[in-house]
Amino acid sequence: MAYFSKETEYFLYVLRCAISGKTPEKPQGDLDWAELMTISKKQEVYAVIAAVLPLEYLPGEIAATLNNYNKSELARLIAMKSELALLETDLEENGIRFMLLKGSRIKAFYPRESMRQMSDIDILYDQTKRDSLIKIMKSHGYTLYSWSENSDDFHKKPVYTFEFHRELFFDEFGFVPDFSFVWDNATVDSDNSCKYVMSDSDLYLHAIAHLYKHYVLGGVGVRFLMDIYLLLKKAKLDTAYIADRIGAMELTDFEKTVRELSLALFDGDELSEEQLAFLEVTVSFGVYGNSHKGRELQYEHFRESHGGSTSMLRYTLSRIFPSSEYMHRTYRVLDKAPYLLPYFYVHRMITKTITDGGRATREIKEINEINKKEQ
Repeated sequence: MAYFSKETEYFLYVLRCAISGKTPEKPQGDLDWAELMTISKKQEVYAVIAAVLPLEYLPGEIAATLNNYNKSELARLIAMKSELALLETDLEENGIRFMLLKGSRIKAFYPRESMRQMSDIDILYDQTKRDSLIKIMKSHGYTLYSWSENSDDFHKKPVYTFEFHRELFFDEFGFVPDFSFVWDNATVDSDNSCKYVMSDSDLYLHAIAHLYKHYVLGGVGVRFLMDIYLLLKKAKLDTAYIADRIGAMELTDFEKTVRELSLALFDGDELSEEQLAFLEVTVSFGVYGNSHKGRELQYEHFRESHGGSTSMLRYTLSRIFPSSEYMHRTYRVLDKAPYLLPYFYVHRMITKTITDGGRATREIKEINEINKKEQ
């Protein structure tokens, strides 16, 4: 792979070995192990590397770090699993339908579930029960630290984070596929009458749509391709049904590109020039690509929706004070009490500053840089 450094080539080789259940061979010649670890962390597949790479290959300090990670991550996974079980019981007792999403389901297709790295647990739930959900989470010591048009994020120290989705997608630059059908196709868990299990085909569809969303917002990392590969190889997929749904989302060409690249990459086949170019971008940044690229797209979309020209001040104000439609989707109480809109603008500003002020600062800096380029 002439496109990549030897560290990146070995990184991809180790991932391929991990998926196939093989132990990777020791690299020939010198390798910058610190760079390899940096790549794996940015791509959020550190757990895969830690699980399959023999420690004797590594310099002492890096080997110790990797070994400690394995131990601490195992403890975290056990704690998260126990916490999820408690929450699932409460959700059932309160009659709240729910469904595990993304990595919480896809991890079952990995050789070892611990290989699928996750910073939180994503759950789709019946949004009519939002008030009850918030009460449950607060009763367990959680703080609602972030919310958006389609999800509520809860955190409890030291390691517990749950993202509860009211819907799977909201309108981002015109891409808002309707995934309400997942409830109809799901099966009910035998041990919990409110726990729904998404069908494998819908899991694949959601993985593709989720990948596409991140792709257009800034890019994706190689972990997305691993997920797609394992679903293609191990899940029970209805290909005709998937083709129809993919076509309805107008993602036929994109899905074909991702599917063929995933299969070729992890089956060890030779990649085409187009596939190499796609992969080069995939491994160049983090698991969610390049945030600056996503910010440029977001800013350009805003400008186009306002006649092709707008100031940075106007854009910044739109981020601080989003549309009333956005506010109503995020704060459902406004449907009954619209006069509270000014209060929730202030509430949102204060809360976002406290919980995520660094992100806002980075966004303003990025927009300033974009503006300077265009002047």
